[in-house]
Amino acid sequence: MSNRYKSIILFLLLCFVFEGVSSQSFKQKLDSLYSSYRIDRADKAFDNMAYKKAIDRYEKMHVKQQLPDSVKGKLAMAYFKVSDTQKAEEVFASASAGSLNEEELFIYAQTLKYNGKYSQADDLMNQYHKLNAADSRGEKQLNARPVIEKILSEERYLIEEVDFNSTESDFAPYVLKDELFFSSARDVDFVIKREYAWKETPYLNLFNTRIKEDGDFSNPKIFSSDMRSMYHDGPVCFSADGEEMFLTRNAYHTMLKKGEDGYNNLRILRSTKLIDGSWSKPEELPFNNPAYSCGHAYLVADGSKLYFTSDMPGGFGGADIYYVERNGDSWGEPVNMGAQINTEGEEMFPFEGKNEQVYFASNGHLGVGGLDIFVANKSIDGYQVKNMGYPINTEKDDFSLYMMADGINGYFASNREGGKGDDDIYRFKVLKEIAFKRPLNGRLIDQNTKQIIAHTPVELRGPDGAIVASLVTDANGIISTELEEMASVTAIVNAEDYFPYEETVQLDTETTEFELALVPRPYYGIYGSVFLLPDMTAIPNVTMKIQSKSGALNELSTGEDGNFKTKLLADTEYDIVFTKKQFFTKRVNYSTVGRDTGYVNLNEFMELELEEAVVGKSIEINVLYDLGKWDIREDAAVELDDMVQFLLDNPDIQIELGSHTDARGSQSSNQRLSQKRAESAVNYMVEKGISQDRMTATGYGETRLKNKCADGVRCSEEEHQANRRTEVTIVAM
Repeated sequence: MSNRYKSIILFLLLCFVFEGVSSQSFKQKLDSLYSSYRIDRADKAFDNMAYKKAIDRYEKMHVKQQLPDSVKGKLAMAYFKVSDTQKAEEVFASASAGSLNEEELFIYAQTLKYNGKYSQADDLMNQYHKLNAADSRGEKQLNARPVIEKILSEERYLIEEVDFNSTESDFAPYVLKDELFFSSARDVDFVIKREYAWKETPYLNLFNTRIKEDGDFSNPKIFSSDMRSMYHDGPVCFSADGEEMFLTRNAYHTMLKKGEDGYNNLRILRSTKLIDGSWSKPEELPFNNPAYSCGHAYLVADGSKLYFTSDMPGGFGGADIYYVERNGDSWGEPVNMGAQINTEGEEMFPFEGKNEQVYFASNGHLGVGGLDIFVANKSIDGYQVKNMGYPINTEKDDFSLYMMADGINGYFASNREGGKGDDDIYRFKVLKEIAFKRPLNGRLIDQNTKQIIAHTPVELRGPDGAIVASLVTDANGIISTELEEMASVTAIVNAEDYFPYEETVQLDTETTEFELALVPRPYYGIYGSVFLLPDMTAIPNVTMKIQSKSGALNELSTGEDGNFKTKLLADTEYDIVFTKKQFFTKRVNYSTVGRDTGYVNLNEFMELELEEAVVGKSIEINVLYDLGKWDIREDAAVELDDMVQFLLDNPDIQIELGSHTDARGSQSSNQRLSQKRAESAVNYMVEKGISQDRMTATGYGETRLKNKCADGVRCSEEEHQANRRTEVTIVAM
């Protein structure tokens, strides 16, 4: 016990003796002090990453229900760090709502994924993302369950455990010629046993085993006793010729006191093979730094680039993947591989395979559980990252992949259930390779007008003639897809209004977009939009009846955006009637006589606006009568037919049909004439099937003039004509 706590306890004892403090009060103070002391000791172990020791100290209080909720997150985190996720989940669940900090909430969600509880993990990740929207891990892993279920539904690999695993941790396989090197915490029967504080397990050593011709392995042995240090040794990688070795090792700090918990940063050491086959004394690479870790080195085949993992300042979060260029014995500056690969979480164990694809382990990208293995494909926009899939990835930790040169066989490590020890090495064979595709966008336009061609099928064929995509252009005339790498693609378009189109597009490394210009056939047509008065918003699903003078009838509807488009015949006159329930019917005339081929926008030279039918609303219809007569003329019948259609479309609407005259003639005669004209119009619609009780005929004579043209006022014929009108008013709905 520290001197500080001893002094406080002595002070409390003196208070008890000299001031008569009650035994109960003293006991409470002593218990509180002792509890604080135990939590401080546990916190110290946790902060020094001695998670096994921290668990022992926290758990004693937790079992006695003496561990505050504010500290339970640390105990759960410690269990997570030593891969006991069942206990981690139990402790997380026992903490009260709101007692976990943001990082503990994130690890709780990861713990649930680790335990296969994806729906619950999604709920917690949504909470985390609301608290920390800037963390890309939360964004990448939101609502992950459907994606995870899809990953787990497809078996992409054959895997089997190798026969040389131990009951301790075995991982980071690396193959050089016919030898497989790996890191292991297995017992090596040395007199001095060494353990590290994280899990209180032995420190790592480098081992190697020979790969026999039948695929079996020889008994593993320590790679080189000369390369063995006081702390962790491994992982390791070699140059292609085996003459150079890059080893990850703990940095050694003499400042640590005996028995003190501590964590030493990693560093990368380089050693070369000597003439006698032994290895030179390892030397540090120039970018190592005591303030941070550098490890998990991987040297590319030609020796020009070294990938590694580091938590150096300026990264994205925890451990990031970097690379450094090498020219002979000269090393460049470390380069972070960027936000497409690195996250606020942990990215580690980089490996470069064929076509410069980079494999790595991460808990920041959307994975199945703990660490998953991902592959990043290099493109003109950086890297496209994909999960390697099942069963390489499981809900447990899967990491340290090594891919053989054939791109089919390889090795990796995992702590999944069913293994022999903590982390175990597995070998695998690819059944279905992860496919990376090229993003490709095409734009379809009219060669003459340069206008886009929307909602049109486009077929893409590969160099062998096989269909690789069947697409339809969107409202902007665009098709978007992703294709496997190929030298060219042929676009085929068969659109009704255009000549058949076929064009082959060469796909070089930078091709992401192309344009297809179609040649129009000779045709006539109209397009446009129907709007609502007075705010001019588009009206969807308006019925259009297009009838030629010959009697041919075409019927269509406007789309959800209020737009329409249709072909017409040459040298033909048309009546076009727009109808929709609870809107007044509208009629326009259009003719293709004397017009050039192509589509015409009707909105450019006529008003295509409908008025909504509401009680009290009146519209004027163009019903003309011969002088002094009330018979329905043929041209008046067309207008009344539109009103018949309106009433058929709206069976609950009742109308008043009002007839008006100008002021010329006597008031009495004008009144009689207007009444007869109104009744004549109503009778016409009754004959067309509209119920009499839905219509009222009212003659207004000259009582509702629209202008100044009363008796005795001189007016033009046009001004008098304005008063001779028929109006329909909605009286009930």
